[in-house]
Amino acid sequence: MKTIVKFLIAVVFVLSPFVPVKAQPLAPFNLKAVVGHWGTMMTNFEYVNLSWQFTTNGPSSNLRFNIYRKTGAISDTGKFVKRYSHIPFNFWRDQYVQRGQTYSYFVTAVNGMGESGPSDTVQVTIDSAIAKATVSGTLKDNMTASVIANGTVTFIPVFGWGMTRVKTDSSGNFTAKVYPGVYIVYANAPGFIPAYYNNVRYIFNATKITLTSNEQLTLNLTLQARPVVQHYKLSGVVKDSLGNPVKSFITVHSLEYNAYHKRFFYTATDDSGRYSVNVLGGDTVVVYARSMDRQFFPQYYNGKTSFLTADRIGISGDTSNINFILAHKPVYNNGISGSVQNSDSIGVESIVMAIRLGVNDNIKDMDDWRRKYSAESDSNGNYSFVHMLPGTYILLAMPEGDYQPTFYRADGTQTMKWKEADSVIVDTSGVISNINFVVMDEPDSGAATVAGHVQDNSGNPLAGALVFANDANQQTFSFGVTDMNGNYTISGLVPGSYSVNSDSYGYSSAQSSTVSVDYSTAYSTSASFTLTPESVTAVKDQQPNIISGFKLNQNYPNPFNPTTIISYQIPSDSKVVLKVYNILGDEVATLVNGNKAAGSYSVQFNASNLASGVYFYQIKAGNFVDTKKLVLLK
Repeated sequence: MKTIVKFLIAVVFVLSPFVPVKAQPLAPFNLKAVVGHWGTMMTNFEYVNLSWQFTTNGPSSNLRFNIYRKTGAISDTGKFVKRYSHIPFNFWRDQYVQRGQTYSYFVTAVNGMGESGPSDTVQVTIDSAIAKATVSGTLKDNMTASVIANGTVTFIPVFGWGMTRVKTDSSGNFTAKVYPGVYIVYANAPGFIPAYYNNVRYIFNATKITLTSNEQLTLNLTLQARPVVQHYKLSGVVKDSLGNPVKSFITVHSLEYNAYHKRFFYTATDDSGRYSVNVLGGDTVVVYARSMDRQFFPQYYNGKTSFLTADRIGISGDTSNINFILAHKPVYNNGISGSVQNSDSIGVESIVMAIRLGVNDNIKDMDDWRRKYSAESDSNGNYSFVHMLPGTYILLAMPEGDYQPTFYRADGTQTMKWKEADSVIVDTSGVISNINFVVMDEPDSGAATVAGHVQDNSGNPLAGALVFANDANQQTFSFGVTDMNGNYTISGLVPGSYSVNSDSYGYSSAQSSTVSVDYSTAYSTSASFTLTPESVTAVKDQQPNIISGFKLNQNYPNPFNPTTIISYQIPSDSKVVLKVYNILGDEVATLVNGNKAAGSYSVQFNASNLASGVYFYQIKAGNFVDTKKLVLLK
C-alpha cells in the first residue's frame, strides 16, 4: 500500500508542480554537419555548416539555440563547451575550425522557460586526407649566428583560420607539418625582438611563402637580441584622509594594448604606509592599493575606482609619488562574493568591478567611489566585496590571460553591454554569494588590428570604454579598452569582416561599424565612435534587469556533468526552499532552506553521486512556486 501511495504522490507531483516544464522547448533533432570550402586550391580553407530541425510546443517567436562543440570524436574523452549561444535561426556556420581536426556537436533550444535537452550528436572531420607540407629550419641570432633554443615559429594562414606553432629544440632546429596554402611566418623567443620572415618588424612587410602538398621546404630564420631591459623602482605611500598610514597590499598590472594583463607585480606597505616595487622599463602599468584590514575602499592610483579608467603609467625610469589616499568604508555587514571560472570550471584570476546604479546626479562622474568598487580574485578565481553601500549593482569581470571580459548574467552567457547585465541587490546586511562568472576563451588569434577613437557627444575623449569586434556570426572575437585620450586598439584579428561596436556604462551604445582586415592591404584599419550620455531619468528607468518579482532561472550549464549553477531572485525578504527531485518525484538534494534577504542568488548543485537522466528543481519562496528541468549527462 505504501508503494501505491508513493506512486500516486509521484504522479501528482509530476503532473502538478511541473506543469510549467511543459512550456520548456523540445530538443532539436536531425542535426547535420557538412564541410564547406572557400577559395581556390592554394587559398582554400574550410568551415562547418550546421543545420537542424525543431518542433515547438508553444510560441516560437522567442526560441533560440545554443551550439555545443568539443574537439575530437563523439567517443573521445573531453568536454562539450557552449561555443555559440542564443542563435535566432536553425543553421550556423562554424568557421573557426582547422584542417585535419575532428569536431563533435550537439544543439539545444532555449526560451524564457529554460533550455532543452541535447539534440542528436554528430561529428565531422576537416579534410584529413590532404597531405601536408614539411617546413624545417633553424632559428639563429642575426648578429652572432648562435642558435636560439626554446623559440617559437608560427605559420599564419593568409586565408583562413588557425595557426601552426612549433618550438625550436636545444640546437635551434624546428620542423612543422603545415597544410597547403599561403602563409606568413612569425618567430619569437625570450630575449629577442619578434619578427616576420624575412626579419621584418611589421606583417605587411613580411615575405609570404606558398606551400603545396608533400613539399619539403627549408626556411632559416633570424632574430635580433633585445637591448638589456632596465629595472626601475616604482614607489609611493598609502594613507587615509587624516594622513595616517594604511597598511596595504599593492598590485602593479603590466598591460598590453591598454587592455590585456601581461603580468603582475605584488608588494605590501610597511608600517609607515610606504612601498616600493621593481618594474620593467618600457612597461605601461596600472597600480592598485587594498588595505590589509579591508576597512577602506580599495583604489587605483589617482583616486580611480575602475580598472577601465585607471591611470596608465609609462615606465621610463624610477617612478615615485604614486600615492594613495584611501576612504573609510561605511560599516555595513554586507557584500557580494563569487568566482570567475572558464568553461572547464577552472578558476581564472580576474579583476571584478561592481557598479552601483543610478546614485549620482552627475552621470559623467564615472569614478565616484560611491558608484564603483573593484576587487581582485585569488588564483582560484574567487572574489569578494564587503561593507558596500546598499543598492543595486551590476558586475564586470576582466580576466587575466586569453579570456574575454563579461558583465554578470545569471545564465552564464556573455555580454560586454552594461544594459544586458543582470543586477544584484545589496541590502544593509547579508552577503550575496555565488555571483559567479563563466568567461570564454578568446579565439586562436591572428595578427591584424582595428584601432580608433571614442568620444562623447561634446567631443571629449572617453576613457575606459569597451570596444569589441564581432565576427560574421555576431560572436565577440576580440576587444580593446580606450585610454585616457579615448584611443583603443583591438588586436589578434584574423582576416575577414567584423562588426565593431563600443559601450560604456552610463552611455548609449554606438552604432556599429563594419570593417574588413587582411594580411596584404588592410593589416590594420580604423573605426571611431561617439557615445551619448544618458540622462539621470533614463538611467534610473532603464536599469538592466532590476529585480521586480520572484524568478527561478534555468540552470547553467544544461546539460551538465557533474556540477551546474542554479540562480534565483527574490524582491523581498523570504523563506526560501530550493530542492532537486528525480523523475519519480523523490527528493535527491536540498540546496537552500532558510531565510534570505531580497536579491539575486546562485547555488551550485553537485550531482556526482547521481545517475545520468532528467531531474527537476523547485523553489518555494513565500507564495511563489516554480519548477524547472535539468539534464545530467555523464
